[in-house]
Amino acid sequence: MKKIKLLLILFIGFNFALQAQSKKATNSLLWEISGNGLKKPSYLFGTHHLVNAKFADTMKVLQEKLKSVDAVVGEIVMDSTVQTKLGPFLIMKNNTLDSLLTKAEYKEVEQYFQSKQPNFELKQLNNFKPAMVSIMVALFDDPDLQKGLSNGIDDSFQQYAKKNDKSVLGLETAEYQGALLFDNDLQKQKKALLKSLREIAKSKQKMEELKRYYLAQDMDKLTTFFKAFDEENKEFMTELLKNRNKRWLDQLPVLMQKQSLFIAVGAGHLVGDEGLIKGLQTLGFTVTPTATN
Repeated sequence: MKKIKLLLILFIGFNFALQAQSKKATNSLLWEISGNGLKKPSYLFGTHHLVNAKFADTMKVLQEKLKSVDAVVGEIVMDSTVQTKLGPFLIMKNNTLDSLLTKAEYKEVEQYFQSKQPNFELKQLNNFKPAMVSIMVALFDDPDLQKGLSNGIDDSFQQYAKKNDKSVLGLETAEYQGALLFDNDLQKQKKALLKSLREIAKSKQKMEELKRYYLAQDMDKLTTFFKAFDEENKEFMTELLKNRNKRWLDQLPVLMQKQSLFIAVGAGHLVGDEGLIKGLQTLGFTVTPTATN
């Protein structure tokens, strides 16, 4: 189950020692949503899908707000059915890696895995889509990614809700996320796989940079980070962030009118001109940064 959760989130990409928060008022991952006819405030929290729940456990105010709400909302409901729903999106139906890749490319990919695990044979992954193999590359290159999922921050909020008789709601389905991450053109996936092998150091540096900004709750730097990433990957990021934000902004006002929510979604969805914070403000809500401690 933990690896399946990684499949859903690793492309979005985002445990080091905790860093001190900036004193700047807007530098918080936690935002209160009020006004516009709401009887009780709801809360929006930006997550990093690969950060351990211990990060949130240190936040006294966040824990109080989580306790006060009626329901927890995530990108999807993370339950025992996710693996079954996601599985079909990972497999190539009428193709194989040794057919999709040239002999030289196949050898390049296999040699990478063998540099980490000498007895590895790429034929073990022959039916998986290149996007899935890209995830395996990330796992082999940085085992700490798996550690971040042993008690992931997103899942921890939903587990808390279940243990405390609160509702758990998803803004989209596992099938939607599976299609988003794994149903694009196989040639594009192949290109991305080879690029990930050839730029491992750069990708790792970016991941560390993102985590550093996140743990510092530096919203300005997170905004700049995602803006730059958007400019490099416009088509994918439009669907990954912007279009999903629009769909969520259609749902959240109705849900918040019914009950108070703790909304936990990737931090990249909060920031920018088309992020949830500005989107909710445009809809007439008061969205206020709230110190987590």
